[in-house]
Amino acid sequence: MSKAIDRPSIGDRDIERLIPKCSYSNLEIEKIVSDGRTIHIVRYIYRGPRRGRAIAVIGRLGGVGARPSIVGLVSDADGAIVALALARKISYMCMYGDHLAGEVYIATSISTHSIVRDEKPAPMISPPIDLYSLIEKELAFKGDPEAYISVDATKANKIIKVEHFALTPVVVRGWIVPPSEDLLDLYTVVTGRDPAVVPITMQDIVPYTTRVKHINSILQAWLYTDKPVIGIATTSPKLVPGSATGATNAVSLDMASRYILEVVKGFNSGDIELYSRDDLSELVRVHGEVKHILARGLLDG
Repeated sequence: MSKAIDRPSIGDRDIERLIPKCSYSNLEIEKIVSDGRTIHIVRYIYRGPRRGRAIAVIGRLGGVGARPSIVGLVSDADGAIVALALARKISYMCMYGDHLAGEVYIATSISTHSIVRDEKPAPMISPPIDLYSLIEKELAFKGDPEAYISVDATKANKIIKVEHFALTPVVVRGWIVPPSEDLLDLYTVVTGRDPAVVPITMQDIVPYTTRVKHINSILQAWLYTDKPVIGIATTSPKLVPGSATGATNAVSLDMASRYILEVVKGFNSGDIELYSRDDLSELVRVHGEVKHILARGLLDG
């Protein structure tokens, strides 16, 4: 998948060739041009013959490239690679007769000419359109997912330094709650090692209109939904800028893709929960809702 999007120009037909169509899937591609830069929003929907729970996977990124200043596939492309690979895998499963137990929604973006942003501790990539306009478009599914998985390159930091990938806590209506035992156990099954969890803080989930340091935008989708959002962060033991080329780790992306597919399968069938609903209910009972506080500056206009 990384080779397929490592090019200076990607059109609708190129994207369509990446994801075969099956009788239960639908692919939508929206093209936006902003200041001479093109971004494609890709939305894939699988609605199979079974009627389990619905889940969405969002491939978060600023861009797959930053031409003309940087030539090649950038480290930030991980979210798109995983999302597209997952859509491709589910379509092939469908064609072969392996049907998931519920609906799956997948969205990502592809921009080969994104913007390099000078950040500390390392440069990062920004999309050619406003971040929140992009997130709204990523979540504009014709359906109603019951949970969201957001996958994003999380290597340009000094906070989480492990190989391959890590989980984030789950964010539900502004509450940061631990990932479930189901998710932690599955992490060990897929990777063969103890779980790694990103130490997400409150300032990582507030809107970027609050001018504080964010690890990245991996969990910003929570601002537009009351459903749970969990992040799958592709990681590295050393700091890698989002703008770096030659940094795409195929092993990490394969592991993350396999893990997400297993979570999707388990959530569809009802065998996996993302967090403790009882604990969240107790938090809200005692302390109240917090979304209206943490979303200030964005959702309140």
